[in-house]
Amino acid sequence: MFFVLRHGQTDWNAQMRLQGSTDIPLNDTGREQARVAARFLADQGITRIVASPLIRAYETANIVGRALDLPVITDGRLTERHFGIFEGLTIDEVEGHRREMLAHMNPDLDIDGKHYPHNAERLPAVIERVRAAVEDHASGETIPLFVCHGIPFRAIARVYLGEMYSSPNACPVRYARQGDTWTMTGLDPDNPPLHGAFFKGPTTMGRI
Repeated sequence: MFFVLRHGQTDWNAQMRLQGSTDIPLNDTGREQARVAARFLADQGITRIVASPLIRAYETANIVGRALDLPVITDGRLTERHFGIFEGLTIDEVEGHRREMLAHMNPDLDIDGKHYPHNAERLPAVIERVRAAVEDHASGETIPLFVCHGIPFRAIARVYLGEMYSSPNACPVRYARQGDTWTMTGLDPDNPPLHGAFFKGPTTMGRI
């Protein structure tokens, strides 16, 4: 069993900007979201908190860690995907500039053939590094909480469920194994994960 939590809101999230590897802090809304998530993660038996070193995830993890009386360790394999020259642009800006940016884009960077900048991180590489981090920290009797980002959240769902789930900010979920099958359960009924079949938002960040 293990738990996953996407970081709380940042100003760039509110502006619908691609953050990627850009280190943007939580805003006040994001800090309150982390405090709410901590209440749902209490008494779940979590024994370790592992976070992306990017400040928005690390700060979220520390808010939860104080509530659970656990230290936070970081693992760079949980960082968000690097979006290259798209970082800092809004979803609308990316869509609006796609035609003029064609010279900078590579359709082979994604599993589904979506176009991304030549200097973006390959999506299969993101999935592999996130998978390795989860497997390393979830071994033995440890019950970890992974505090990460939108694309790593989707990567974990793809690896363990074979499906794509998107995460609102500070959405806490539990993964549990039943025989050879993994299940994911949202812990906050007011902030559940979004299944790909029902997610109608922008997919510029990568469908996996």
